Amino acid sequence: MRKGGEFLTTPFGVDEIFTREKWSDDQKEFFDAIQSFAKEAVKPRSDDVEKLNEQLSRDFMMQMGEMGMLGLDVPEQYGGMGMDKTAAALALEAMGVGESSSLMVTVTDHTGIGLLPILWYGTDDQRAKYIPKMMSGEWMSSYALTEPGAGSDALNGTASAKLNEAGTHYILNGVKQFITNGGWADIGVVFANVDGDKMTSFILDKETTGWERGPEEHKLGIKGSSTTTYVLNDCTVPLENVLGEVGKGAAVAFNVLYIGRLKLGAVTMGGAKHVIKTALDYAQERKQFAQPLTAFGMMQRKFADMVIRCYEAETITYQSTGSIDAGVEKYEEDDVEYYNHLYSVIEDHAIENSTNKIFSSEALWINADDGVQIFGGYGFSEEYPLARLLRDERVNRIFEGTNEINKLIISGIAMKKAILEELPIRDQLLELGDNWIFDVDIPEEHPQTQEIKAVELGRAVVLKTLDELILKYGQDFKNTQFEIEAFANMVIAQQVIFSVLRRYLQYDEAYPRRDVALSVLKVSVLRNLEVIVSNAKKILRHILPEADRNAKLGKLDETLTTLAYHADVIAEQKTVFELLLKRGMYPLND
Repeated sequence: MRKGGEFLTTPFGVDEIFTREKWSDDQKEFFDAIQSFAKEAVKPRSDDVEKLNEQLSRDFMMQMGEMGMLGLDVPEQYGGMGMDKTAAALALEAMGVGESSSLMVTVTDHTGIGLLPILWYGTDDQRAKYIPKMMSGEWMSSYALTEPGAGSDALNGTASAKLNEAGTHYILNGVKQFITNGGWADIGVVFANVDGDKMTSFILDKETTGWERGPEEHKLGIKGSSTTTYVLNDCTVPLENVLGEVGKGAAVAFNVLYIGRLKLGAVTMGGAKHVIKTALDYAQERKQFAQPLTAFGMMQRKFADMVIRCYEAETITYQSTGSIDAGVEKYEEDDVEYYNHLYSVIEDHAIENSTNKIFSSEALWINADDGVQIFGGYGFSEEYPLARLLRDERVNRIFEGTNEINKLIISGIAMKKAILEELPIRDQLLELGDNWIFDVDIPEEHPQTQEIKAVELGRAVVLKTLDELILKYGQDFKNTQFEIEAFANMVIAQQVIFSVLRRYLQYDEAYPRRDVALSVLKVSVLRNLEVIVSNAKKILRHILPEADRNAKLGKLDETLTTLAYHADVIAEQKTVFELLLKRGMYPLND
């Protein structure tokens, strides 16, 4: 797969997806090396990081710089490792065992939205000046878009930039808020409006005058990361530090956020896996009624669902990075248009970037909450790890665009791809006609016939619901947030079952945990199909006139009855838990 959103239009039997099982030997070795670093170097000092310890955080940055982690997806011509987005994602997943959300926030902000704007949009001189010191960890970077009066509505920021009389510098004034790395950063990518309406990005550095830092924010979580305001008080920025073109700052601001969302999905997916081991270790030791907590069915159910969420999150993460990597691989890094091609591919995958961010951040949130419940009263104590993890996790549904903003993006991009025919949605709707399920050619003896039909039903329901929304609202769909949220939920659920099904079907027959992966598949398909259908009915009951509503929903109900998809959820959860207990950690990785 090479185009964003293709999971909405790719029928059964066409194309494969990239999965963890397709990692190269080099990628596996890299993952193991980073995980060892996180476990042996970071985890023992995680409590010290929480004390807002700038020097320790910088020491870790330098160590990661020496390992090449700060320049993973920076091309070799600039001194980076030149690795793909899959490598960047697996590195972030591997860091989860370090148990330091604060350090992860510091690092991911630096390597993502702090570094990538300069890499993608900077001049050769800007790259030569800043990128090497950012990759080594010597200089820490930051990204300043949000303002006190402009958060999600970032384009309405009021920070101003005016060219001085000599025409040599821009003078910036305004306040930027919630700046990660704000108190420590040596570099700031800052956005301001030139002449009142030309949003432009600028690079601030140690030589910049008038760049002032506010006090540290007192945050609910991630207390070991620096978060401050920036006060731009006649901040003087030379012309050569304009990043990109004057008036084109919106592209700089939002294109880097697309990939930031995908990377945040990888971070939170790794964290969700780590919660499982932390909670399981405790549950095996803690006894109630003369039995370990793991002997009780309600605890087993929680653990099984933790595993299922992580498997789903992992699957869509690497399906997405693989699709982006496939879309980029045809371009040469020395092509002068390489970065234009790169962020065009990343922007094209806006749906995947947002679904990953939403799904994985919510998976971590639920896993962390379940972890606290498993710990019981100790989970509420700061002496145990779950309290801090729960506090730290909460910001992930706000970072990189709130999950609500990302649902607007998912629905908006789906509508755009349909109207502009960037995906063959119209052709597929013609193929469907009045039916609610695609006619798929499945070998009679195929053991997953029901799962395949269920996923194709989900795909049809998503596309037909999108068609009805466009017919009803046209471009005004973007203003109907009740419907947007419900439709985005459908898209997320469809990406999950599309990817989980294909991953299972791609397994080698000899894969040792294929039976447990099948249990995950069945539960995932059942639950996500319910999400798709329930949200479709909610939308269609609202937007269809009565006659159409009765006819169309009646036809949908007939299709569901005919399919009669069934999964014994309790039996499948027991199967998943048994493997978890046997392996002692997230059980579906090699």
